[in-house]
Amino acid sequence: MKIKNFPALFVLPLLLLVSVSASSQNKVSGVITTDNGDILPGATVILKGTSSSSVSNSKGQYSLTADQPFPWMIKVSYAGYLVKDYTITQAGTNNFRLSEANTLQSITLLGTRGKPRTEVNRPVPIDVIPARELQNTGQVELGQQLQFTSPSFNSAKYGINGSLVYANYATLRGLGPDQLLVLVNGKRRHQFSIPHIGFSIARGSVVTDLNAIPFLAVEQTGILRDGASAQYGSDAIAGIVNLGLRNKVNEGIFKTQFGVTDDGDGGTWMSTVNYGFKLGRENSFLNVTFQYQKQGETNRSDTYTGTIYSPTKRADDSIRAARGKYPATAPFKIGVFGNSEIKSPQFFINAGYPLKRNWSLYSFGGYSYKKAIGYGFFRNAIPSNANSNVSLFPDGYVPVFPAEDKDYSTVFGLTRKLLKGWNMDFSTGYGRNSVDRFAENTSNASLGAASPTEFYVGFSSFSQSTTEANFSKNYEALWKMKALNVAFGSQFRLDKYQLERGDSNSYKVGPLATLQGKTPGVQGIAGTSPQDEANETRTNIGLYADVEADITERFLVGLALRYENYSDFSDNFSGKIASRFNLSKNIAVRGSINKGFRAPSLQQVFNSATSTLVQAGQIRYTRQYRSDDPLLDSIGIDNPVPEISWNYNLGLTAKAGKKFLFAIDAYQINVTDKIIISEALVVNNITALRTRLAGSGIQQVSFFTNHVNTRTKGIDLVASYKTGVGKGNIITSLGLTLNETEITKIKNTPDALQAGTNTKIAIIDTINIALIETAQPRQKIILSSTYHIGKFDFVGRATYFGKVSAWEKPSGKPHVKQEFGAKTLLDASLSFSVTKKIQLTAGGNNITNEYPDKVLPTLSAYSSGQTPYNRNVNQFGFSGAFYYGSITVKF
Repeated sequence: MKIKNFPALFVLPLLLLVSVSASSQNKVSGVITTDNGDILPGATVILKGTSSSSVSNSKGQYSLTADQPFPWMIKVSYAGYLVKDYTITQAGTNNFRLSEANTLQSITLLGTRGKPRTEVNRPVPIDVIPARELQNTGQVELGQQLQFTSPSFNSAKYGINGSLVYANYATLRGLGPDQLLVLVNGKRRHQFSIPHIGFSIARGSVVTDLNAIPFLAVEQTGILRDGASAQYGSDAIAGIVNLGLRNKVNEGIFKTQFGVTDDGDGGTWMSTVNYGFKLGRENSFLNVTFQYQKQGETNRSDTYTGTIYSPTKRADDSIRAARGKYPATAPFKIGVFGNSEIKSPQFFINAGYPLKRNWSLYSFGGYSYKKAIGYGFFRNAIPSNANSNVSLFPDGYVPVFPAEDKDYSTVFGLTRKLLKGWNMDFSTGYGRNSVDRFAENTSNASLGAASPTEFYVGFSSFSQSTTEANFSKNYEALWKMKALNVAFGSQFRLDKYQLERGDSNSYKVGPLATLQGKTPGVQGIAGTSPQDEANETRTNIGLYADVEADITERFLVGLALRYENYSDFSDNFSGKIASRFNLSKNIAVRGSINKGFRAPSLQQVFNSATSTLVQAGQIRYTRQYRSDDPLLDSIGIDNPVPEISWNYNLGLTAKAGKKFLFAIDAYQINVTDKIIISEALVVNNITALRTRLAGSGIQQVSFFTNHVNTRTKGIDLVASYKTGVGKGNIITSLGLTLNETEITKIKNTPDALQAGTNTKIAIIDTINIALIETAQPRQKIILSSTYHIGKFDFVGRATYFGKVSAWEKPSGKPHVKQEFGAKTLLDASLSFSVTKKIQLTAGGNNITNEYPDKVLPTLSAYSSGQTPYNRNVNQFGFSGAFYYGSITVKF
């Protein structure tokens, strides 16, 4: 990809804008009102196929001139109202009326292969969030935009926590990140290449990096809050996030934003541009988005309370004063704990081109490059410590972990209207994520002075090729039914996972390992060794059928069945039935039952990692085994099999005219055979392991396994109200989720592993149980209002996050639990339209500078002040208030 060629694409839109004809012009004018006759100031009128547009004044009046011959195709839009198209046949007065819209009334095809429906007319709960609402959050990453618009969705930023430094997790309805399926334009998106092994919400999961897609490329986001494996395949246990891309032509948006935290760090600059080109035919388009983001790091570490040169504080104070590296008396920070430094250029396209005889081509995809920098814990300069290297770092050091994350995807498709009304959609796509990891300002302590201070840690990649064929037809008034839609199709998927070794110094055992007990391998991150390399593939074939019938005007029923066969663990059936019944014109009940599944990912099945330490002068290893290792089979640990879910949903929807909409849904999701990563089992404490691993030097082992069953139950509520206030309009929405996840069963330890050991072996313990049950807020409420008057828009938002809790296990002591209280974050922004094409915005997120509760200083999780906010649980991050300003230009 040659970024140097990008400017040519920016020049073309500018040339289109300045090419104005000198011929005589026609004029159309009039007034824009609501259905009730209220004037609409600030409404936009666009002449399709040209750059001509107009914005209504304070009296609702517009005027549009162009040299375009009649008839004109006019598009009229206004925030909070349905977009409407008009055909104008002659010059003169033409008045337009717009109908109020609602986020609950947005049209969607998500969750159905039948006709588009509003969310309240669907048999399952769906949120459709338009791009404007996402951008009103003031966030510049999709994951964070959804965090503050959807109460069921959670994503928070972490510091010093494995792969989450590079790719944020995303969850729905309190389940795991890999129990949420992400689609782009209805097509499956690939996952991140690194499984998260750290102790946090996403432990053992593989995330999908939403932030690899520039937000301006997205027209609207649909969130299906119901299981959908029968319709879309594996991973949709909790639901689906579908990113619908922009397809507009002859319209452009440029936006730039800069912001900084209340502490003065974390400076974030983002610039993005989107433009749509017509490709010569009616309804053809090429929509292009570029984005560049530069985010500065934040540091929320506390005053350091540990020692640096000596384990004795008095001696340490004396040495510190003599060396003069750190303040002798004044408090100081020594770690870096906060948001990562990020630099990320991104590019995305969405294209469509009609062919002859009802054929059409489409394509979309893009490229994202992200350089992110994480940090490790401080390594002191006490000579006797196994991790110190005073030869290179006489004052200690904080390891730095840069990573280069490359994300690429492309989809090509062909659609056709077949005989007798059948629709065909054939597509093939490829997506790949790869990460090169490095380590700087660190050492391999076992090499002493001979150790380098920079390392290549290793490479990981995950790619997915998907080819599918879909057929559908809608029958009107068939067999006395109002409508019937039939759909069926097939999908072939090829997954590939690779792990490649780092440089030898990142995992080498140096001479000081046995001579001085120094830890081998790069400090702070495990270098991928030759024995951990992997190059594995899997194929999958899926077949589905989907029927949706409007039995009567009031009664709808949908049924879906799916069969999938995987090359590495046989097959699976899933199914779904959903229904909606209108009690009256404005009130309906809906419900669904579905059996879903999640296949174990290749990153879980074939990931392995080895770290080295020294104990009593002997080299020892801690090893995470890949699932096909013979050792696991010998101790009764089977290869992971799919998680199976039963999802129940029952809801009520109501609307009062066009101003108020309400929906409430209760649900329960039972998951059997949830895949977890085990505790680190101590070999010497377990007879079966001690016998089999005698002489290997392996001290601890861990692995992925199906070991628990869970039950998640809760209530989702969304409501929206619109009304006029003075000369303006106000839109108020409320979203609420109450849920809890509990482990209903922990499977017995296999007999082969337990044999000969009297103490009960725990494959999952208190800390990891809490990560499933109490690490995510059980309550989340979002109350937001947008007030539009004249050239001004005011947005206010309050987001409530319920309490969370975490456990830790001090060495040789009982487990300790700490709760972190509920918090409310307040956001506000004010926008001013300088002209009909230029808007200025100033705003603040978390304007009251709210932080999570701190870790108790007496707990080891405090790390002598390096990590004052818990690394295991996270409600909303810990950067404090963020203030920003932005400029948006339409062209």
